[in-house]
Amino acid sequence: MEREAVSKGRDKDTGENIFPPLELVRFTIPRRVYTNTHMEYITESIVRLYEKRDTIPGLKMVFEPKHLRFFQARFEQLAF
Repeated sequence: MEREAVSKGRDKDTGENIFPPLELVRFTIPRRVYTNTHMEYITESIVRLYEKRDTIPGLKMVFEPKHLRFFQARFEQLAF
């Protein structure tokens, strides 16, 4: 779950997006569900994504609900 720019929302006075110093993603793992093999696969996938980070286009928000923006917002892929 993304817990940064989308979650922070907008400044109440200016209406501008609030951008935190770091973009973080929360990765939660339920107990006793995944094996070490699952976790190794996930780790390898994250490393591959990181290595390709300069070739992955970003997203722009195209729909922003009044409430629960981080759950209900919609995004489009940016041209790269």
